[in-house]
Amino acid sequence: MKDKQTIPDSQNIGRHIRKLRKLQHRTLQDVADNCGFTKSLLSKIEGGKIVPPVATLIKIASALHTNISGLIAEGNSRDCVFVPAAKNGRSPVPTESGYSILPLAVEMPGKKMQPVLITVRPEDLNDKVHSHEGEELIFVLEGVLEFQVDSEIYTLNPGDSIFFNSIIEHHITGVHSDYVKFLDIFN
Repeated sequence: MKDKQTIPDSQNIGRHIRKLRKLQHRTLQDVADNCGFTKSLLSKIEGGKIVPPVATLIKIASALHTNISGLIAEGNSRDCVFVPAAKNGRSPVPTESGYSILPLAVEMPGKKMQPVLITVRPEDLNDKVHSHEGEELIFVLEGVLEFQVDSEIYTLNPGDSIFFNSIIEHHITGVHSDYVKFLDIFN
């Protein structure tokens, strides 16, 4: 029988970020400065008070010389991760940007791709503009998503995808259905 996947929540993510930071003998201020945000924000993240959007997790991961899986995963790493859809205990974690994230394949911390399942409802959306190193692919599974890359706005329906250099400013500008579920894969 395969090991049960550890499901991240705001406190586990924060604890693991703090653990990695302390293992590197780094201060809150040092990592916050490296990320370009306040010591207070990083403290709230480490304390489990908020789960930041993916772009913020990418900046923290970069500052700690890891990736999002490295921030989230504790325990055994694997060469292959299978997570059946019917697995109990899997639930998305709400972020401050108004969407919920469910990181996938967290047991494989050395991977180059970072897959995240994102769910957003129109009434919860307050997404900020994001920009981070790497490339990004968004693939819409359910619902209709309005997404802006630079000054161009795209409407994505189920099955539509968009691939872009994620250093370009980007964000969700609208949800034209009861909710949107999409796969966000970035490096």
